[in-house]
Amino acid sequence: MKLLLVRHGRTIANIMGALDTAFPGNSLDAAGLTQAASLPGRLDPDRLGEISSLWTSPIARARQTIAPLEGATGLMATIDSGLREVLAGDLEMHTDARSVACYTDTTRAWMIGRTAARLPGSPEDGADTFARFDNAVTRIARTTAEHVGAEGTALLVAHGTVLRLWTALAAAPGGGADPAWIADHPMRNAGISLVEGDPEEGWRLVDWNEGEWNSTHSTGRPSSA
Repeated sequence: MKLLLVRHGRTIANIMGALDTAFPGNSLDAAGLTQAASLPGRLDPDRLGEISSLWTSPIARARQTIAPLEGATGLMATIDSGLREVLAGDLEMHTDARSVACYTDTTRAWMIGRTAARLPGSPEDGADTFARFDNAVTRIARTTAEHVGAEGTALLVAHGTVLRLWTALAAAPGGGADPAWIADHPMRNAGISLVEGDPEEGWRLVDWNEGEWNSTHSTGRPSSA
């Protein structure tokens, strides 16, 4: 099975550097709407036609990002709350350097396997957050396979930090990528990555952020392409 991982388009919180993780969250700004509209055209036509199911975080910016793909594929996205961002807890909407560093340092520690730490006021530690997202991926994979078989392609729209966390722990080692490198290289807004595999046999990262890393470059460094 193929998983196309898409980060939502840009919001004003991205410009502000604000820790925007609560429901419903900021909507896409003008640039973010343009990024979302570009997604169908940026996917290879064959790959666009291969998409078997669409999935999205319930947060507004993710739902807006997937809308053009719904139009292009004729599919309706399923909302899954497990795809939400890492919860900022007491740091929600903070923009000061110390709060942002706390969020960044804690979540990057999770990405290299140190998952016991918890952000102030958050109901989830790293292990909880990973399990929540991984369970959502398992639901997505199994539901897609039930409808179209094991060779299906599911596209999901989620959030930058939780996408790195899941990829670093679940898919990077299988593809030969260094989780620490993934931790330091966020997907850009409306960026696309590709993972292959299944919940039973495991996942393998094939391409990160549209060629910034791919499985033909197994050192965990950016692709020269």
